[in-house]
Amino acid sequence: MFDPTYSGPMIDGRVVVDEPGAVYRAGRAVKIPIMIGANSMDLGFPKGRTIDEVLAPFGAENRARARSAYDPSNSGDVRTVGLLVASDRMMVEPVRFVAKTLSAQGQSVYAYRFSYVAESMRPSWPGAPHATDIPFVFDTVAAKYGAALTAADAATAELAIGYWSAFAKTGNPNGGSRPIWPAYDAAKDQILDFANSGAVAKPDPWRARLDLAEHANNSEYP
Repeated sequence: MFDPTYSGPMIDGRVVVDEPGAVYRAGRAVKIPIMIGANSMDLGFPKGRTIDEVLAPFGAENRARARSAYDPSNSGDVRTVGLLVASDRMMVEPVRFVAKTLSAQGQSVYAYRFSYVAESMRPSWPGAPHATDIPFVFDTVAAKYGAALTAADAATAELAIGYWSAFAKTGNPNGGSRPIWPAYDAAKDQILDFANSGAVAKPDPWRARLDLAEHANNSEYP
């Protein structure tokens, strides 16, 4: 029996009129600029006790591609690979779906990946976990990291705040001396990556993975 509670939005026909993906595909979303992204070690709930089970959603026809994309060193590490697959399917690929769908309809979309890890946490975190971007965007990094806050952490927060503030004011995050953040174009598939070395616009290096995640998501949720 399913749990009778549900911790997410529910389609009520008034406030939430349909599944968001269907609304976006039909062009019924509000026509406003969009900023959307995910973290480099974002949220996901792995399924599968073996590598084969973890990669099963990609289908037998894509097994080799999935193994190459998600476990290129052939480590066989079920937990690590499982987290990557789950995060891509739950968080990262849906970001690209929204960016592709809305930009194709003429909306201004700015896609990002937050990969910056506070210097004090780099020995523990191989990437930016879910929600660790929030202190940088809302200027609370000093409260979050206290005495461990570094100049690089503070500079990243200043950069992020600059982009978010400009976007809130104008619908465009660009301005000042910040690196140019290009509007999303599916043909180029560029994101702005908030990396440890600074913000850089580049083609998404995870494209092969996200193509597989897109196929799996579309197969499960057509």
